[in-house]
Amino acid sequence: MASDERRPRRLPDKVDRVIIDALARDARIGVTELAEMADISRATAYNRIKRLTDDGVIRGYSAVVDHARMGLGITALILVSGSQPDWRANREIISAYPEVEYCWYVAGSADIVLLVRLADTDQLRDLILTRLQSLPGVNSTQTLTVIDEVVHRPVVRPPQDD
Repeated sequence: MASDERRPRRLPDKVDRVIIDALARDARIGVTELAEMADISRATAYNRIKRLTDDGVIRGYSAVVDHARMGLGITALILVSGSQPDWRANREIISAYPEVEYCWYVAGSADIVLLVRLADTDQLRDLILTRLQSLPGVNSTQTLTVIDEVVHRPVVRPPQDD
């Protein structure tokens, strides 16, 4: 997808940012409360949410989960390097792995970066040695084990002058 296709028709303004920030804190907030926070009418708040969704700025709503309390105490970043022709085929395979929270194709010393959540090191070993390293074209992996999650923001936006 070209970057122009991902760009919203117009960038969010101050009112939009109030709505986005409130929804990021609590996606279950009511439209009436959002309208009060943004100092706009309920109908305007509803229309703004619809436009932000239609423009692809808001892509969905989700719960913030404590993975360790779900039995997923191991978090790791896995850097995967390999031959380029095989990445299209591997996209579908990697996307089906349930322990993969994020998968990024990147430029640099690695080709793919995975954020994975697993119950234990046995599952991590299986993922790396049995499944990832057996994919076509994978030459190497490097694993970074997370020891402390310091910041996790649901929304990151550029600083504004207003």
